[in-house]
Amino acid sequence: MALIKYTKLSLLTTLVLSVVACSSNSSHNSKLNYSDKEKFGAKYKEHQYYPYAPYVPVKKIPSQKKIVNPNDFLYQLGNVQQYSDTLTKDYAHTYNKLANWVRSGAKIQNLSSYGVNIQQMTGEEGFKNVLMTGYYSPVVNARHTKIGQFQHPIYAMPRNKHFTREQIYNGALAGKGLELAYSDSMLDNFLLGVQGSGYIDFGNGNLNYFAYAGQNGFKYVSIGRLLVEDGEIPKEKMSIKAIREWGESHPNKVQGLLERNPSYVFFKNDYSGKVKGSAGVPLIALASVASDRNIVPSGTPLLVETPVVDEDGDWTGEHEMRLMVALDVGGAVKGQHFDIYQGIGKKAGRKAGLMKHYGRVWLLK
Repeated sequence: MALIKYTKLSLLTTLVLSVVACSSNSSHNSKLNYSDKEKFGAKYKEHQYYPYAPYVPVKKIPSQKKIVNPNDFLYQLGNVQQYSDTLTKDYAHTYNKLANWVRSGAKIQNLSSYGVNIQQMTGEEGFKNVLMTGYYSPVVNARHTKIGQFQHPIYAMPRNKHFTREQIYNGALAGKGLELAYSDSMLDNFLLGVQGSGYIDFGNGNLNYFAYAGQNGFKYVSIGRLLVEDGEIPKEKMSIKAIREWGESHPNKVQGLLERNPSYVFFKNDYSGKVKGSAGVPLIALASVASDRNIVPSGTPLLVETPVVDEDGDWTGEHEMRLMVALDVGGAVKGQHFDIYQGIGKKAGRKAGLMKHYGRVWLLK
């Protein structure tokens, strides 16, 4: 997700929202029945039904669990205060209350004694179950010039940006001085575009941050959905990992698949080196989320009961309590759905690709 409000078509990143809109978005999960959703962390027993309002006021949060990321949350608040005068002004009173509460031990049962007002999200179907997916900042191996296996250009924004992906792959932008780098993987370039920004490893020990610069104006088509419809990957197995494995097994089919998505993303060097959300604030992993700003405005602090999943993407039966701030948006992030920033690199990408679960969310005011 990028500073320029890129409509991240993700994991969704997803069930991978980031890449897999067919299996990563809320419309897919909403088709599951209650017992299926319970396997992904949803809860229905003793949950009152709220069919209309996006959130409801509550006096207390029924949890005795410890906050697992108090320091990261304070760090994220510090970034907001450093990078956004507007958000700092709008939320200064709330941030101060929460900072005092965190420094005093961050016991959930003591929130109200610090003057914090609490509203709980009502969830997809009114039972307070909020869809949670993940996104991340990829690291792409590349070189400054075309050499050896590094043959796949990453482009800056052209004046005439209305070429399709297929046209660009066939040379529409070649030789115009727009090449920022050449990677060793067409699929990695594609996933970089899905995330909207990421890091480039030029092999010199340093990472360069490429930020979102623009898009060619064509509608995004999910390659995850295409692979499911083509019978290449079962819907229940869809993930970024599954897409990569398919690409490794079918290298001659990768370009043809990607060309069926005409949308193409362009980049620019961001020498700050910081991953920023649409609010212009550097993001801290697992302390920031993308939200639907019509429901949860940028800058809103949140207490999030996040599902704990294993290496296979299965819910372990446990949730963690994390403090976060809404600082990003996404084209696939609508309604009762949060996309949680997972961090940088392959490990973060794997976590993002597995996340398609349910938890509970409280707005703190």
